[in-house]
Amino acid sequence: MIRRILLPCAAALLAAAGLWYAAAGRNRTTYFLLEGTSLETEVCEIRGKDEGPAVYVVAGIHGDETAGILAAERLKRSRIERGTLYILSTANGYGAENDQRKTEEERDLNRNFPGDPEGWDAERIAAAIYGDIEEKQPAVVLDLHEARAAEDGKDALGDSLICQSLDGIGDMVLELLMQTAFTLYGSPPSGSINRTVTDELGIPVITVETFRGDEMEVRIEKHLEVTDFVLTYCGLS
Repeated sequence: MIRRILLPCAAALLAAAGLWYAAAGRNRTTYFLLEGTSLETEVCEIRGKDEGPAVYVVAGIHGDETAGILAAERLKRSRIERGTLYILSTANGYGAENDQRKTEEERDLNRNFPGDPEGWDAERIAAAIYGDIEEKQPAVVLDLHEARAAEDGKDALGDSLICQSLDGIGDMVLELLMQTAFTLYGSPPSGSINRTVTDELGIPVITVETFRGDEMEVRIEKHLEVTDFVLTYCGLS
């Protein structure tokens, strides 16, 4: 009798799981920037069942900042209720494959925005990302990075958030700072995705830096802590 009850229950659970994955598949698509070139990179697009704002997540601009890349990959399994989530997990493919900060030409991708479609590889990648953000018009961009400890000196930011401007996101950032151990910095460098997208497109960007001295899983979870907070605050989940 127990077996007869368990089998239909198991079948029902498997059927439900199948429906869940089918539904998730319908709401999850991919497209490519610089498609058909050696610089091709995938963007995952996840749509909620209801209309709403968009959030754009970029990781791997510096190829050796692995925690952000892995966090973005995990984020691709997200389900959202409304709006659209765009995830570019590996902006600098060559850097990620070779565990190096810069592109194959030894250029820092995060100093080449808004880029040039006919320029160096770093400029072409930057132009493609910039153009996609301009087209999608997200409410906010999250830019995932890693840093040294704050006491290590110049540009050593530890666990921190960086914003060129707080226009439109001030309350969200303040609440995020109150709920986490992150600190806030301003004035991202010229040519960075943060400064360029904020100044040129008027779209707020939050750069998330996690401390490299922590274990990898801790850094990944810190990135996800911020992304989950932003998705909830913006009403996607």
